[in-house]
Amino acid sequence: MVRLWGDTPETEELARKNLERQLEKILLERGTINIHEIFEKYWNNHRLLNHYLQIFLMIEQLADEGKIIIDENKNISLAKVNFLDYDEIKEVTIWDLEHKKEDIKKKKEIIERYQTINFFA
Repeated sequence: MVRLWGDTPETEELARKNLERQLEKILLERGTINIHEIFEKYWNNHRLLNHYLQIFLMIEQLADEGKIIIDENKNISLAKVNFLDYDEIKEVTIWDLEHKKEDIKKKKEIIERYQTINFFA
């Protein structure tokens, strides 16, 4: 049986992240896009059926995760949240929050690595 996303778990994760980044970029540029436009304009007709299936499954997964919103006409837009920041209400996308979370995680790992270094050795 052919694996849909890649031959190894690493390539599977890379393929998913790549599709997610591309969709995020498209939605940030355009604001909203129809699922049919995604297939026609951004992933051309020369793709195989498994590419279409990957894109469709990724869009469904992102909708389940709450990162995008799909309406009844199959239009896709970014999911946004409002929160109170000091004295103003800010509106950010879920992806912005995810990127901040990843950045904090990376910085935390760097700090932990520096704490384990024995400078007197």
